[in-house]
Amino acid sequence: MRGEGDGALWQTDEGARLTYAGLRQIVRRRAVAAKVPVPALHSFRRAFALLCLRNGIDVYSLQRLMGHADLSVLHRYLAQTNSDLADAHRRSGPVDRLL
Repeated sequence: MRGEGDGALWQTDEGARLTYAGLRQIVRRRAVAAKVPVPALHSFRRAFALLCLRNGIDVYSLQRLMGHADLSVLHRYLAQTNSDLADAHRRSGPVDRLL
C-alpha cells in the first residue's frame, strides 16, 4: 500500500520515488519468474502509444500524452501492421460512406 511519500504514483517500501533502475529490476524479476524474455522498458511506452492509436485516439492528443514536441518523434513509436491499416480503412474509408 502506498504511503504519503513524495506523491509519486510508484514508490519504494520507504516511500521514495521508484527509479528507472528499480522498475527495470522488478520487470526483470517478473519476466524471469514467468520464463519469458525480459522486455525493454521502452517497449511498454511503445505498446501504450500503439494501443491508444488502435483504440481511436487522434495523433495530436497522443503526441501530447507522450510528451513529444514534434509528430515525427511520435511516428517512430507507431509501427502499424497491415492489419492496423486495414482496420483503419474499414472504419474510416470514404467509399462506403458516400451519399
